[in-house]
Amino acid sequence: MAGFVRRYTSTPSLNVLTAIEGVIIIDLPPPSPPQGVSTNACAIVGEFADMTYGVSFDSSGNCTANPNPVQIFSGADLITKLGGFDATIGQFGAAMGNGYVELRNKSFGVLVAVPVNMASSAGMRLWRYLPTNQSITNPTPVVPVSAATVPAAYLLTDASKPLERMKVGGAVYFSNLIAYATSITGAVVVAASAPTQIFSDPNATFTTQSRPDGLVGVQIGDIVVIGVIGDPGANGADQGTYRVVSVDSATQLHVELMNGTSFVWAMASSALAYRVHPASTADSYTQGGVAALLTNQGSYTVPAWPITNDAGTGSSASDGTWATGTSLIPVVTPPALTATSADPLSGLAGLVGPTTGIMYTHLVQAPNAPNNAAIDALYLTALSSLLNDDVPESMVTHVWAARKSLNIRNYLPQHVLQQSEYGVGRTTSISPPLNEPSTTVLTTVTGNTDPGVGANRAERVFYDWPGVQTMVPEAVNVPITGADGLVYTNGVIDTTGDGWLASILSNLPPERNPGESTDTTQTVLAPLLGYARNTPTLNINAWILLRQSGICGIRFDRNTGPEFQSGVTTSLVPGQQNINRRKMADYIEDSLAVALKPFVKLPLSNETIDAAVSQVTDFLDTLLSPDNAANQRISAYSVDPNSGNTPDLTADGIFVIIVNVQTLATADFIVLQAQIGEDVQITSSVTGTSGQ
Repeated sequence: MAGFVRRYTSTPSLNVLTAIEGVIIIDLPPPSPPQGVSTNACAIVGEFADMTYGVSFDSSGNCTANPNPVQIFSGADLITKLGGFDATIGQFGAAMGNGYVELRNKSFGVLVAVPVNMASSAGMRLWRYLPTNQSITNPTPVVPVSAATVPAAYLLTDASKPLERMKVGGAVYFSNLIAYATSITGAVVVAASAPTQIFSDPNATFTTQSRPDGLVGVQIGDIVVIGVIGDPGANGADQGTYRVVSVDSATQLHVELMNGTSFVWAMASSALAYRVHPASTADSYTQGGVAALLTNQGSYTVPAWPITNDAGTGSSASDGTWATGTSLIPVVTPPALTATSADPLSGLAGLVGPTTGIMYTHLVQAPNAPNNAAIDALYLTALSSLLNDDVPESMVTHVWAARKSLNIRNYLPQHVLQQSEYGVGRTTSISPPLNEPSTTVLTTVTGNTDPGVGANRAERVFYDWPGVQTMVPEAVNVPITGADGLVYTNGVIDTTGDGWLASILSNLPPERNPGESTDTTQTVLAPLLGYARNTPTLNINAWILLRQSGICGIRFDRNTGPEFQSGVTTSLVPGQQNINRRKMADYIEDSLAVALKPFVKLPLSNETIDAAVSQVTDFLDTLLSPDNAANQRISAYSVDPNSGNTPDLTADGIFVIIVNVQTLATADFIVLQAQIGEDVQITSSVTGTSGQ
């Protein structure tokens, strides 16, 4: 046997090949089939009850808009992250804006949401009381400490002005961490009234105590539950839930009432039952340290959403300020603690910060605020966050806004064009407001002036009209304005069609016509009950006009139910009029771009060129699927790696691959030519005859 056998997993250099005689095996891994990018990620920007993902707080307690796109995985996840239904959000029957209603009853392959910031520039702080101890000799809680949630939009009032209203702008979570220190030898002495008092235990190890959250020792902000409700002695007189203000030594703490008001110990004692919990069990601020002091504005980090101006009259028609130190209590008081029971939100209360009041801005925060420039600005800020290159926003291929205004409609085409220049191809759907007069709305929507379709023509823009109705059970017995200006309480809400189109696009492959009537589209549109309440009668001539104008509208067919009549873009340019053409072009282009990324900066050798071209042809061949007609997604393709290249381009590191793809046409117009009658002649060669 002459020579050596050598094996390599990549092509070695010439020097390696010629180093010694023999057989060289180059064992290359099989090429991985190129994968297409996802095209079903939709994003909504809207007004939601929970603004946690729309704001941020600095160390001074300043709350500013900081929209963070968040992926939503289910209906329950939506409520957890963005809150539930709130009838005061959005201008029902007109510009809308209610993000929850925009998503209700819809399904998405991938959904990303961005909340618009309606919170004030300063926050609030909330707390609750914990269950009392079992007895003077047993410092365990009478019932287990339970986790609890103060949901977004929870309604509070000024304790001294019962007509005023403020909502919690972001859910607050109280933990159920067990007490890490317990004893029955707590001691207090009666002293002058003050904001803080000394609490001690000669047997304690407050500075070195182990705890369930991984920290060591009692922290400022931790919760001390002292005494026993109903005890006739000091344990009953001094019982309560307190906050740690300072850790003086291993045996001594300074504590305060949860609301920070001055107090005195009612009775001196050296035999108090007590337990100590981490701050997260009873306080909205959980970071500990001096920042946890109630006197520190930076600890007021719960987004505040006032809906009245705190003038004492419950007015929402003018701006105002909730003063520093305002005591906040629930409009509906949770059950109080007893000697044997505790509600998860017993004692719930809060404060406006000590140095910065909470501003009320009626243009943004008033219930069902009509559209205005201030709201538009907040939407544009939120929409801009979807231009970031992070996940999940970078995978969004379609976007729409819950509120329908001129500025938002004008911005969305700019947005998708900008995103498509530097990332995945993105499209948008827009709609006019719901309250356009029914007598002129057809002329308006087909016109060239906003809110008409002609104001924003582009193949990446899909315009939807008319509006439709859907059932929102949470709105039953809640007064909601319809598109006709009347108020309804039956839970049937008028909505625009742009969100329904987004849902269709998120459930269909990109080459499919959103106007098709298939199991997929019928399932998505099944929750629709009819046209919006002010929709005029639409005959075939109206639908012809809508299609010619570039409007993709929902029509209720007497046989198949709701469907998008025409899957057209707003562009009137031939070749750019079909939504599925634009979506499929983005899909192919973005998928090929991903497949070619691994070759960037590699030597422009024949091997690199062949491998790159192979990735392109392999992907397109998968779409063509010549061996499996059921999987065919395109009609034909060609790949040209030669004619677009010149020596000058190659010298500059540029390699051109020219790709042409013929997409599948959709059967938009099926012609049925029929002759039916007694005198019709059927030739015997035609199948379907009786043979007689």
